Amino acid sequence: MRAIQFITEAATSIVYHYSGVSAAAKILTTGVFQLSSITGNKSEEQYAPPGYPYFFSTTRSRVGDYHRYTGSSAVMFVLNGDWLNQRYKTKPVDYWERSWQHSGGTRSSESEDRVFSKTPEISIDGVVAVHVLINEQSEYRSPEVRTILIAAKKRKIAAFLYTNEAAWRLQDTRKAVSPAAAAALLKGQQTKGYTPSRPVTQYLEPWLELIYKNNKSELTPRAEKLRYDLVYYGSRYPDQDSGLGADMSNARKPNTTDYPTAVKINNYMRKNKIPNTVALKTALVAKWDNFK
Repeated sequence: MRAIQFITEAATSIVYHYSGVSAAAKILTTGVFQLSSITGNKSEEQYAPPGYPYFFSTTRSRVGDYHRYTGSSAVMFVLNGDWLNQRYKTKPVDYWERSWQHSGGTRSSESEDRVFSKTPEISIDGVVAVHVLINEQSEYRSPEVRTILIAAKKRKIAAFLYTNEAAWRLQDTRKAVSPAAAAALLKGQQTKGYTPSRPVTQYLEPWLELIYKNNKSELTPRAEKLRYDLVYYGSRYPDQDSGLGADMSNARKPNTTDYPTAVKINNYMRKNKIPNTVALKTALVAKWDNFK
């Protein structure tokens, strides 16, 4: 991929953020957007301002490629770009380097307005409206749409419900419907979230142990194996991070199991002015080399 092109140095006055209904219900219930991490992802790291390890993607277009395929439900947040500009570093980005001009009509122009943050969350106070689509009843999504509408009302955010995808895309509020009119689509019992049948492996936990623990006797078997590998093998490759970058990149999204641990590692790196995963790995080798 060629270098991302920065168009200007601020987001446009109105921007949009596309979301699935489950994520949108969480956003409106908690009052925050959880942001993606750049750490370990070289294509993202090189474009972020120093000291800003998180970003939030918005788009200038409500009908762009990022949300071309929606399925039976979708949510579009409308945000005040000026509110974001006043509080965060923002940069419009043509992520695909104008490839839409040579796509033979298969892609449309899609300029991203990216918001950079020092913290993994930003408030939804900049949201001015929420547009919600649902065109078929679903055991899981229908209750979540109800949650979205109720949470938006509590926060005094304008919410519009659509059963027609074209009207939703154009945000044609004349064709929005009331919850009562869409009662058949919104019915369904609220269900609990998915619980995995077996424990999910958290790949970053051993790294966190090596950061904060100071004795071999305190380490779990996984952390001890990582310590051994770093000291005896990782130290031979000073320009590599022994897989830490890949694990951090895999945990960059808020819905991943390792995301909370990635946030803790990011916080440690920022607090201690550690610029990248190679530098963190090198520091851990030096720390644990005394425990051979």
